Amino acid sequence: MTYGALWANDAQNNLIGHPVDKFRSAALACPYQYKEIVISIRLTLIVMPKLVLKVDNPIVSIGNPVSGIVLLRLDKPTILDDVKIQFKGVSVTRLVAAGTDLNTLDGAGTDPLGPPMNIGSSKEKHTHVNIVLSLFHRPHGTELPAGEHVFPFIVNVPEFSQCGCPTRIRRYFDDFTLAQWQCERAASPSGFSNILLPPSMKRNPFRQIDYKLIAIADRPKFYNSNMSQTAYITVISAASVHAEDPSWNIPISKKVASRVYTHWAKSRKLPNSYFVPGALPKVSGPMKLISISTRITFVDVPAVLEIEIDKSNVLVFDKFRPRMYVTIQVDDMSRINGVLSLMLKSLIVTMTARDSGFANRRRFFSETSDILCDRTDISMLLEPLTISGPARFRIDDKVLRDGLDISRCVPDFRIMGLTHTHELRVAARISYNGGATNLMEASVPVVLQSGVDYDLDSDRILPPRYNFADSAFERQPNDAGNEGDFFGEE
Repeated sequence: MTYGALWANDAQNNLIGHPVDKFRSAALACPYQYKEIVISIRLTLIVMPKLVLKVDNPIVSIGNPVSGIVLLRLDKPTILDDVKIQFKGVSVTRLVAAGTDLNTLDGAGTDPLGPPMNIGSSKEKHTHVNIVLSLFHRPHGTELPAGEHVFPFIVNVPEFSQCGCPTRIRRYFDDFTLAQWQCERAASPSGFSNILLPPSMKRNPFRQIDYKLIAIADRPKFYNSNMSQTAYITVISAASVHAEDPSWNIPISKKVASRVYTHWAKSRKLPNSYFVPGALPKVSGPMKLISISTRITFVDVPAVLEIEIDKSNVLVFDKFRPRMYVTIQVDDMSRINGVLSLMLKSLIVTMTARDSGFANRRRFFSETSDILCDRTDISMLLEPLTISGPARFRIDDKVLRDGLDISRCVPDFRIMGLTHTHELRVAARISYNGGATNLMEASVPVVLQSGVDYDLDSDRILPPRYNFADSAFERQPNDAGNEGDFFGEE
């Protein structure tokens, strides 16, 4: 094989411009030419132009612009056809086969030793936005001189999705198959549907919504060396409101969720006169015999774990302050004075996303929980709220003094392929009279909102309640998707 043939073969396989190690196997065919090939490759890497994408605001709410610059550094005069910016966002829902244990999907996707996944080979994909803007206001084939060239851009993030699939909902349910879903653009004159653009969300390869800015420098076709750079954009969605109708926008009133547990505890010796209606009952079974023959008494402790929130509509950038109580079911606090003491041993609070897709016939919990509080080293004696009346103990006020940070949670939304709601879960371990710990759990639905509102009366975005420029953004760690599946030109 000659040098020219080897180089042409590498070029045909799109290897030019990649790291030198890619050529080692090819160079084995003619080792005496390896050094010359490496020098040529290094020279090619040095003179290749560089494309840089800089974004001013990688976090943006719908209805607002995202801006930045495309910087092109040329080491030599270069012919270009176009420089453009593409803003694209898609949602992906993996089609799940009938009979799949949906609760194990996340673990199966990340644990190589977990149960095998029974999922469809295709996925439901919806394109929510795809805007391409040319930044190159010159004729195709224009030669740019060596040096830096700056192309500023502004892309307006639309309020609504361009996906027109909701018009096919009924047909989709009537003819449920695992065939590849073909997204249809909205048939409205504007090309957009009546579904608000969903927020960024990427937790696992089965449920994800991603937005990207893609900068592309097109060279004439015979160069076969277009350049591109990509940046993730976090899109914040809006909640629909009627600003002129106060009754529409009243937050859902105070919500209380509770769960009853009955444990047993060892107490001081109690006389028979104590055991009257409204007091702690005596345990049954073998422990009742122990109570009779010893100086101690075993009692049942009917306890309630309560979660109380002032309103179930919560803004994700506010501190969330739910109240949590343990209530002992006796008529009066005096019934347990000197009989029962409570100690909080641990408190774990999580925000769980309740996730479902149209590819599934039933709701399931797909996402892992966001742990808001993980205190497992507590030994705090609980004080009753009053010396009379219900025996009620608050368990959060000293542990969660500053409230809960829920800013990393994705707000609620509903689109064609995905429904995303939330539930607050509390797990507390309580010890009675210094004995063994007892686990108590409760949960309550919570509606998370972004602080951006779309007014249905005036058809416009209302001013955001937060300055999103001050928000910090971190890529979510469970990014297991394949960006080639759902980005770039189609």
